[in-house]
Amino acid sequence: MEIAHGSLLAGPHTRPEQPNHVLLKRENHRVLRKSFEPGQGMAPHHAPHDVLVVVLSGKLKITVAGDARLFQAGDYVVFPAGAEHALYCEEAAQALIYL
Repeated sequence: MEIAHGSLLAGPHTRPEQPNHVLLKRENHRVLRKSFEPGQGMAPHHAPHDVLVVVLSGKLKITVAGDARLFQAGDYVVFPAGAEHALYCEEAAQALIYL
């Protein structure tokens, strides 16, 4: 049995170097840490299940079902299965995403 560990913020453990790092993958779900540079985004798309996004640092404009809101470090949003969603990075940001 392997125990995974690391740091997503300012802990003493190693932080992932890749801009996209899958922390956990089970059946049809993943937990990943994703880094965004200013101006990057994700085009509108759908997911077959609920999605949780936690902003770890920076600011992200997240649009869900046509409703755009600005989220910053510490904020989270959950959107339901099938809801169209998109993302735009206002400033360098990191997010924890459960999908």
